[in-house]
Parts: sequence; C-alpha cells; structure tokens
Amino acid sequence: MATDQSLKFDDRSHAGAALGMRLALELPAGSYTVLGLLRGGVPIAYEVAKILKARLGALAVRKLGVPSNPELAFGAIAHYASGNGRYINEEIYRRALRYFGADELDSLEYGTHSELMLLADIFRAYSPGLTGQTVILCDDGIATGATMKASVELVRRLEAKSIVIAIPVAARESVEELESLTEHVYAVWTPENFGAVGAYYRDFTQINQARALQLLRLQD
Repeated sequence: MATDQSLKFDDRSHAGAALGMRLALELPAGSYTVLGLLRGGVPIAYEVAKILKARLGALAVRKLGVPSNPELAFGAIAHYASGNGRYINEEIYRRALRYFGADELDSLEYGTHSELMLLADIFRAYSPGLTGQTVILCDDGIATGATMKASVELVRRLEAKSIVIAIPVAARESVEELESLTEHVYAVWTPENFGAVGAYYRDFTQINQARALQLLRLQD
C-alpha cells in the first residue's frame, strides 16, 4: 500500500488480510503461533492465522500512561496465562516520577496489573503454549511501540524460539527500534509523517471483548 494519506485500510479485517498475504509470500513455510494484542490486534491476528493456517491466540497488554496525559506512555505491561512482561521508557518515567511521585505511578501500575490479570484469565483458553514456537505478534498499528515491547519481553520469557512482529501500519522509527529486539518486523505501511493509528483506517471502531472472543472461537 502506498504511503499516501488519502489511502486507508477499510477496517481491521482488510488490514489483517493485506498483512497475511504479505506474510504468506515472505515467511518461510513452517508452523506459526499468531498472537493478537488485546483487543484491536485480534482481528488482525485472526486474518493472518487464517491465511497462514496457524494457531491463534491473544495476549493482554496495556500501556502505562502518564497521569496528566494518558496517551503518553511511560511503559506497558503484558499478561498471558503463564506469565507477564513489563517495559519502561526510562526517560519518560523519570520525568513522570518527578511530577507525580512513586506512589501515584506505582498505584497506576498496580491497577493495570490487576485489570490485565482478569483479562488474561478470561482469555486463558486462547493462550497456547509458546515454548519452542515461532510467534507472530500482531496489533492494528504501532505508534511508540510501548505495548509491543512489553509483549516481546513476555514472549521471550515464555521461551519462544523466535519472534516476528507483524502490523499493518507503523511509525518508521518504532519499526527500527523493534527490529533490534526481534527476528523480523513486517509492516505493510510505514508513513513518513505518522499520526494516530486510527487515521489510517476508514473504520476504526473499538473491538470489544465479545467480538475478540468470537473471532478466537472461529479458529477453534
């Protein structure tokens, strides 16, 4: 897809299908486990897994937003049935610590952990074992990459053989950072002047829990 701001994915299913076709052409033949980051990454992962005939699962992850600006992440946490992972942006964390103090940031992180533990339990049936697997991590897009970095840390801890990141659209600088953490990063679209992920979709309706579960059940 050209890097023209006038061009957009119709929705996450369209984006996932485009991504899946690229992976089918470029990945070596083999067995893959595809994990969608909850919740927006699940429709992407569903299409990718369908095209690759791969196992499908879901991974619970949330960014840790600065209290005064929740969209600015000082880190992220990921939870899975068998473990959890954490990523902290040290520069942003130090600035947030100066203004808000350790108690407020610790409280925010504790609350996020509690939320994700519940979410991971709900999706436990869709948490395939990762030991020795080639895992493809999917989301609907990557801006700063905080949630994906936490996900990579967790999947490494769960002893995956290798990790591939696959996304429809991403900021170029984030792709470069993630390439140093994984075996490969596939992005259909890396616009020069990246905006919010939703700007690259005609329909970016929020994916609720029921829809994510429905897609995962279709692959059972």
